Formats: sequence, structure tokens, C-alpha cells
Amino acid sequence: MPRKKSHKTVLILGAGSDMAVSFVTLLANTWHKCTFHLLARNPAHLQNLKAHAEGHGHQVFLHEYDLLNPPVADFTGIEYCVVYAGWLPPDNNDPEKTMEINSTAIQKFLDKLITINKLSLEHIIITGSIAGVRVRPSNKAYGQAKASLHSYVYDLQKKYGAAVTFTLVIPGYVKTKMIAGHRTPGLLTVSPVKMAKKYLEWLVTKPTVIYSQPIWRLIAGILRMVPEFIVQRMKF
Repeated sequence: MPRKKSHKTVLILGAGSDMAVSFVTLLANTWHKCTFHLLARNPAHLQNLKAHAEGHGHQVFLHEYDLLNPPVADFTGIEYCVVYAGWLPPDNNDPEKTMEINSTAIQKFLDKLITINKLSLEHIIITGSIAGVRVRPSNKAYGQAKASLHSYVYDLQKKYGAAVTFTLVIPGYVKTKMIAGHRTPGLLTVSPVKMAKKYLEWLVTKPTVIYSQPIWRLIAGILRMVPEFIVQRMKF
């Protein structure tokens, strides 16, 4: 477990997700006297999480934040940011909305956050997807959006170097509400609690690109090498 930090300001985009709730719970238990800005479409659902963190001596601010209709808000003094925001469209529908939520709006948010917090920002973690490694017909809209987000993170890493560090997380299957109803292999599926421990480690070690499990790095490598005509026939 990483050593406790003190007096850090952490912003979570997509704080209502199962992964974010597990992560903030763990961070509140581990770090010391932080300020949390939790951004979610329905922040009222985070009252229990707020109470838990405040019970551990942290300061918590809940913000209503819809990526499709973002409020005018400036967040200053941010040192750490973790992005969990995302949306998996049903039946690969609504490509414009899918691109906006999973990539375009996140890019706009981070561009502004970085500009405002150049003197305080230390590290940003952005959650991508294995779907963005190689776009497949079965989830084309979502895959294209995540591929766009991955490219954006790579550009940030080149642009800012060591001034602000960025980690792109490429998770495989995580047992959350987002994949409810989808059958996933047990050996390839991890819990939000397990992922929270990994995110806490990555917040300290600051890797450039990281996979949730080593096997997903292998799967990503295979997907990159598969000929396009075979990719077009894939049903998963």
C-alpha cells in the first residue's frame, strides 16, 4: 500500500461510476486530509461517499456535471485528476453522443483544467478501453471514441513531458453497471475494488500506459496484428 499523502486536492470526473466510488473510498481510507471534487451527473447519489470521506477528515465538494451540457465551472488548485467518465451505447447506437461523452467532451474538460492548473497539477489518470486498441464492428462507435481518447492522451504526454504526467489506463472487463447484462469470462473480469487498488498504485508510480491485467496487454498486441478482413468478421 502506498504511503499516506497529506493535503492533496483530487478531482474525479465520472465520480458516480462503480470504479470511481471504490477508488474514492479507498483513497479516503489511505490518504490524509485531502480535498475532493467529485463531478457526476447525479451527485445526490454520492452523499454516502461524501459522508465516508468526511468521516476520515477529508473535505468533499459534490458537483453536478453533465459532459453533454457542461456547466460554467473553473476548478483551481487541482493536483490529481482521475477520469472515469464514459458511456457504453446500447446496440452500438448514437455514434455522435458516444464520441462526445467518451472523447470530445473529456478532451475539452481536460484542456481547460490543465490550462487553469498548470502550476498545481501533478498527475492525471485517464480511463480508456481495450475497445480503443482496435476498432471492431461489434462496438464500432464506442471503439472509435476510445481510440480518439487514447490518441489525445498520447498527444498530452508528448506536449507536457514531465511538467504534468499522464497515465492512460486500458482496462479489460470490470464488473460494473456499465457491462451489466454482458457475459464476460471470469478470469478476464476484475472487481471495482481490485481496480481501485491498482489506480491508487498508479497514482503514485505514474506509468505512461498500463493495462488492468497483463493478459490484456497480450490481447491488445494480438488485436493490433490481426489483418483487417479478419477484424471485420469478429463478433465480440
